[in-house]
Amino acid sequence: MIRIPKDFAETVLSWGDDHATRWLLGLPELAAEYLDRWDLTPDGAPLNGFVSVVQPVRRADGTPAMLKLGLTHEESEHEWYALSIWDGDGAVRLLDHDADDGVLLLERLRPETLATQPISDALTIAGTLRSRLLRPAPSPMRTLRANAARWAEELPQATGIPSRILDEAVDICRSLGPHAQRQMVNEDQHFHNILASDREPWLVIDPKVIAADPEFGLATLLWNRFEPDRIEHRLDMLVEIEGLDADKARAWTFVSAVVNWADADNDSWTAERCQVIATTLATT
Repeated sequence: MIRIPKDFAETVLSWGDDHATRWLLGLPELAAEYLDRWDLTPDGAPLNGFVSVVQPVRRADGTPAMLKLGLTHEESEHEWYALSIWDGDGAVRLLDHDADDGVLLLERLRPETLATQPISDALTIAGTLRSRLLRPAPSPMRTLRANAARWAEELPQATGIPSRILDEAVDICRSLGPHAQRQMVNEDQHFHNILASDREPWLVIDPKVIAADPEFGLATLLWNRFEPDRIEHRLDMLVEIEGLDADKARAWTFVSAVVNWADADNDSWTAERCQVIATTLATT
């Protein structure tokens, strides 16, 4: 039986969400089921992300691996699908999965993240991996077209954000959204989600994929390891590294910042950083 990290359990319970609470309370039984099904032996203390618990394990042949038990939600729904498409090329290798239960068996990487590297090197590595991982998106994936249409309807109701910022974001969603490409883009590829590996120097973990323009999904590399006076410099670097359309990259990064600003608590670091990014990139 695995031990659920106490702080993680308290955080999930604090949400007051019935689905999340049921998932949390069922985790020990779920873990035991998959330890048995896949003939795994716990091999160290469990780790956790925001909505997952990851248990180091060894397979029957002694191979180290990681058993990931995730709370199913829209953004993570196709994590297993993306990892199976990449098949270890630039990303952690998927060894087994059960999509219905949100359970993944992954190769074990080293604990060092890209957050330990100088920022210029980290951006180069992250941008290069983003380009490597581009693939045509399969039809079941959620799309930027649909998200942009929803944002265009919802953003005008946001509070605490200047109307000129909201208007510009809505205009971008309406002009670029209907024509967005269907490339498989990871919108959560920040520095802590890129780990060192023996197989390759760095590999992506925990992808949240969406069918989108390649220019989408850059904002997370601006608000992590935040440098408010280097927002445009970082964005320019990523555009050059990935060979992106500069205007489209600026537009979608601005929209991402506005959407996350609108969704965040007013006193959170997310709101503060997204406000700075949005106001820096605004053209009105």
